Amino acid sequence: MIGARGLNATSVTVYAADGPIDRRKREFALAPEGARIEAVAPKTGNYHWVVARDETPEAVKVASTAWYFANPGDAPSAMLATPKHELEIVPAPLPREHRSYREAEKWNFLVRLNGKPLPAQAVALETEFGSRTTATTDASGIATLVIPRDFKADPKADGETEDPRARGRFVLSTEKEDGGKHYLTAFNYSYTQDPERTRSLGWGAAFGLLGMVAATPLLRRRQSSEGGNDHA
Repeated sequence: MIGARGLNATSVTVYAADGPIDRRKREFALAPEGARIEAVAPKTGNYHWVVARDETPEAVKVASTAWYFANPGDAPSAMLATPKHELEIVPAPLPREHRSYREAEKWNFLVRLNGKPLPAQAVALETEFGSRTTATTDASGIATLVIPRDFKADPKADGETEDPRARGRFVLSTEKEDGGKHYLTAFNYSYTQDPERTRSLGWGAAFGLLGMVAATPLLRRRQSSEGGNDHA
C-alpha cells in the first residue's frame, strides 16, 4: 500500500525498467486509504518508479519514490534517465539491492526541467526527525546532499542503539516557475542509521530541528520494502 499526502491525486503511476513494453507503465487508482501497487508484470522485479501527480491550470505537484520488488529485473538506470514530468528530482544513482541511504553519507540527485538538467536550482532535504538542509545544483543539474545524522538514538546500557535496522523518511523538494505555471516536485525515500553512530551519539545534535514543510507533496510508504548504499 502507498498513499499520497499534500496533493490531490486520483492515481499512482508505476514505471519499470523490465517486462513487456506495453506493461512498463501501469496506473493504480488512489483511494482515500491508499493504493495497492504491484510490479508491472509477474516475475518482474528490481526498482520501480512510483509517481503521483496533481495538476491545475496554475500549478503542477509531483511526488515520487522508488519501490523495490524482490524478483530479478533490469537495473533502473535507463528507466530513471527517461523524463516523466516537467520538473523532476532523480537519484543519481539509487542504492543497490539490499542497501540503503544512510546517515552521514553523501549522495547525488539530478534535477531536470523538460528533460534537461537544471543548473543553479535550490533543492531542500528534510527528514521526519526535523532536520533540514539545502544544496544548489551544479552546471550538470546535480545536487549533492549529505543525509543528516539525526536518528533519535535510544542507547541501551551497553551503548547499542535500540534498533540499528530502523528506517527514517526523508523528502527532497524543489520548485520552479516556468511558462506561467508553478511546478513543485518531491522525491521521497527512507534512510538507515549510521553504523558508527554508537561512537558519537551527540554528533546529530548539530542539525537544527526546523520541522517539515506541510506544502511539500509526500508519498507515504505504508509497508516498507528493502531499499538498496552501493550504486544501481
